[in-house]
Amino acid sequence: MKQDVKIIGAYIVSTSFILGPGIILYGLIFGFSISEKTIKKQAETQESLSFDNNGIIYKLPLFDTTEFIGWKTIETVVYTNYQSDDNAQFIFYLTKPPIQLMTENPLWINRIFPFALRNKQQVTIMDDCKNFQELPEKLQTYLANTNPVNLTADYREARLIRSKTTVKNNTIKTEEYWKPNNNYQREKVIYDKYNRTFEEIKQAKKA
Repeated sequence: MKQDVKIIGAYIVSTSFILGPGIILYGLIFGFSISEKTIKKQAETQESLSFDNNGIIYKLPLFDTTEFIGWKTIETVVYTNYQSDDNAQFIFYLTKPPIQLMTENPLWINRIFPFALRNKQQVTIMDDCKNFQELPEKLQTYLANTNPVNLTADYREARLIRSKTTVKNNTIKTEEYWKPNNNYQREKVIYDKYNRTFEEIKQAKKA
């Protein structure tokens, strides 16, 4: 009996080693299909932004919650993009917590555990939020003395200083020398009511 189990186990392991990489390779070449139902579900749970003359409407479907950020309650807006595993994001520091409204028929778990940031005066909006790209223009429209931000800027962008190509033994070799983009800002103050720098804002929030 023990021998049979070992043989069966060996077949299972061998099959896994064969099928596993094959499935992955197929997906890389031809792509994994995503059902319409999955796409629809993702769209339904995606956070989104809309705007009016009074402020920002920030919908969080996963929590059955909508937050309203009034233009007059915004003290500071900071944009960060470290271009690592983290998302680019806008961080809003407010003079009072945003108004929060729950949908009429929330999920039972959201009734028991309502959105945890109810009394927070800080709101972070990630770049996977729908209409995220519209934020810079809206901030410039409704807030005074805002700083522009390029959402497509890339710290890896650089300037080619010189290039050297050599041919040896029927082999072509090209060497390129690039100057890094030292002007790229991973942290930028878009708006601050008191015209503070990023470091001054960090110190003030720690106090």
